[in-house]
Amino acid sequence: MLPPSPDRFPPRLAEIEAQNRTKLYLKFNEAIDAKTISKDNFLITASTKETLMIKEITTGRKSDIITLITDKQSPIRYSLWAKVTDLEGNWAQLQTRFLGSGTKDTISPRILEIKPKAGATEQKKNVRIEFRFSEEIDTMITAAWAVLPIDLKTRFQTNWQPDYRQLTFTLKDSLGGDTVVYFILLRSVLDFEGNRLLAPGFTFFTSDSVLKTKLLTGTVKYKDRPMTEGLVIFDQTQDSIKSVALAPLDSFGSFAIQIKDGIYDVKVIADTNFDDRIDLTGKILGFNTTTEQLFIEVFPDSLAKNLDWYLR
Repeated sequence: MLPPSPDRFPPRLAEIEAQNRTKLYLKFNEAIDAKTISKDNFLITASTKETLMIKEITTGRKSDIITLITDKQSPIRYSLWAKVTDLEGNWAQLQTRFLGSGTKDTISPRILEIKPKAGATEQKKNVRIEFRFSEEIDTMITAAWAVLPIDLKTRFQTNWQPDYRQLTFTLKDSLGGDTVVYFILLRSVLDFEGNRLLAPGFTFFTSDSVLKTKLLTGTVKYKDRPMTEGLVIFDQTQDSIKSVALAPLDSFGSFAIQIKDGIYDVKVIADTNFDDRIDLTGKILGFNTTTEQLFIEVFPDSLAKNLDWYLR
């Protein structure tokens, strides 16, 4: 039996489509070598001879698909020049035309998957927290996040995957015993059109084999209306103040958290205009977890401190 003939044919562009005014979708007839994809190998010009800036290039889970994140297009004719190579090293120089889109992307990005799942156990070594998004995220915007215990803030390394749809936090060392970690990815995340993350990402887990906590729920209001933005923080006050647990508010002004039995000072903080300054706060002192629900009201706060000031 003769061996298969080597692939000597360059890749071909099978489909090109402007999905909206900032995304251009390219589908090829075969897999493209992601290592050779560079903005230097792509050029888009308008019929007016002006160059359309390519902000980022992303590769999908299927390696025959490339997405170009562009500056805002207009519904006019554009010319695309590209140089790509397949997995066998066959280069192709492509030149084609497409109709730009004037459609604005108004859909907020969502978190599709979080790892580890809430309530996971035995997360002690090689801890990785992953957030998978519904679309490409603008990585030039800093992704704000909160974590407890607070000393973990400087121990995680962050990394975006090449498709701009997955953000990973990797712990540089190991967790100690009897540690419960609470982690929230805040709504600072934006897509390339500027749409804000629909809801924060939240997970919690323990380094032990068993999560020794109980479920606690509550609601938060501002001016008799549900407070739909913010964090709930639980502080222990023996000897000194120490933040030990946190949870995000949902779109109904509610929260749910697994927490160890005890007595806590509970505070709610909110940055309602996303300027990294807390503008609403509320507090309850000496809350006992034998009560399984609590209600907190928030009020304007003039201190204008950032989030980390409230996490101790």
